[in-house]
Amino acid sequence: MNPADMRERIVTAAIGILRAQGLAGLTQPRVAKAAGLSQSHLTYYFPTRADLVRGVLEAAVAGQEANLGGAMTESLPYEERVARLVRALANTENTRVLVSLVLAADAEPGLRDLYHRLVVAMRRHSAALLASAGLEATPAQVALLHALGTGLAIIGVALGPTPGRKLNKQVLDEMFRLFAAAASGDGNDAGGAGEE
Repeated sequence: MNPADMRERIVTAAIGILRAQGLAGLTQPRVAKAAGLSQSHLTYYFPTRADLVRGVLEAAVAGQEANLGGAMTESLPYEERVARLVRALANTENTRVLVSLVLAADAEPGLRDLYHRLVVAMRRHSAALLASAGLEATPAQVALLHALGTGLAIIGVALGPTPGRKLNKQVLDEMFRLFAAAASGDGNDAGGAGEE
């Protein structure tokens, strides 16, 4: 097997472990076993755990960017984009990868460039979703949608896929309603909070 294929085999096994067990489960012995290799063979390609984590997170970020691109395809109508976003936020395996990326970047500042790359991609897709809803994608609204989506994804892990999707849909619908009300100048955009 050529080196590129072997690295891909190792990274695929490691991502499987990361999705199932999170960052704590990502050990060289577990990855070697999952990839069907000896640990010494694994360390030839990834000499340290930090090298393995970086290789895995690079692949995970590339995969998440591709998933976001597929879910938020610009040719899709707004309603389908929201439906796909709701499903993506309820994907607990992908959320484990994202949380692992945050934890890894916190523990190893050298990995923050990967997290930054993912944030840029997520915000680009958030801006496109807002625009498809006929809203001006202000930096604050883009950041709010990104932060809300991240929080919903984490809550979805705790709730499970079906309740998570239901909550995601309710919260995203309300957020877009509030954004639309604010854009139109409707004073009742806070759900009546200002009424006496």
